[in-house]
Amino acid sequence: MANRLEYIDLLKVFSILAIITIHAFMVWQSAEILNGVLIYSFCEVVRFGVPVFLMVSGALLLNREINIVDFFKKKVNRIVVPFVFYYILTAFVIVVLLNTSHNQVENIFAFRWYFWMILGVYLSLPVINKYVQNSSLNELRYFILLFVLAAIFYQITYYFKIEQYLYLTLFLSPLGYLILGYYLSKKTFNMSANKIVMLALVIFIVSTVIKVFGHQFNYMMITDDYVANTSPILSSWLDVSIFQIMQASSFFLMCKYIYETDAIPFKSIKKVLQTNVISKFVLSVSRSSYGMYLINLIPTFMFYYYIQPLDFTGTQVCLLIIALSLSTFFITWIIVVILGRIPFIKNLSGYY
Repeated sequence: MANRLEYIDLLKVFSILAIITIHAFMVWQSAEILNGVLIYSFCEVVRFGVPVFLMVSGALLLNREINIVDFFKKKVNRIVVPFVFYYILTAFVIVVLLNTSHNQVENIFAFRWYFWMILGVYLSLPVINKYVQNSSLNELRYFILLFVLAAIFYQITYYFKIEQYLYLTLFLSPLGYLILGYYLSKKTFNMSANKIVMLALVIFIVSTVIKVFGHQFNYMMITDDYVANTSPILSSWLDVSIFQIMQASSFFLMCKYIYETDAIPFKSIKKVLQTNVISKFVLSVSRSSYGMYLINLIPTFMFYYYIQPLDFTGTQVCLLIIALSLSTFFITWIIVVILGRIPFIKNLSGYY
């Protein structure tokens, strides 16, 4: 296998597309289809985006020799500088060109919550890395087990309104996904790649269906509202429910082992992914993903203020979400690639 892991790039492509799609769903949060089915419920299908990004960070950054000074100069600057650049650009477009405002632009501390979360993760990473370096994969299962049990525990206590005092914030946090991603990237399973992909696909479908129905009927408290308002992670929109952990983990494994399978139709998918054009496209989007995340707010706001107020049927809204997601995906990719090739702007572009 090449030094650059193909499945990591593939995960980043699907994750940024998922995040952009979630933002497209938000444009029409109250839209309905099929006599009362809330269209926004289906955003749970792509809710794996942020958790998988965290898992990718764990797979890439953990168990490495880290010089704290060099780490902060390189890694932290690579997320902070583009954030400031795109914040100014977004504020200019929305406030000046569109002559409007938005609370996320007015309040820099709310703008792009993922940035603030990943910054905290990066600040914690040199410490967590020491734990991973001095632990075997079997020992890391302890952390992951507590991550999973904490997700189940808090979810049950919230659903049944049980007062509790057990404090497991350290485990029920972005660090859980970080270590989980590292673990799954290194773990070798005693089954064929074909079986792993098939099993992961089944788990992904089951967990996604549960999340969609849970959001629609609010009967299991598994939406991100639960996480943001009632979990120990108070100011974050990161979903740490057990079903989100299942969804993100299974998707991670599908992408990892799709390159090793030889079963139909997975073999055909692998063949397409490894063609010259697609592999170059996947690599390019992977390198652009952070910049795409930071800039995708601009086209989303344009749709929100100019298209969302128009009258559409539920079916039309579904088609618009697909169109908005794909158009934003390709437009932001092209913009970031272009900015990444301009000498004095490339370091601001988020293209790496």
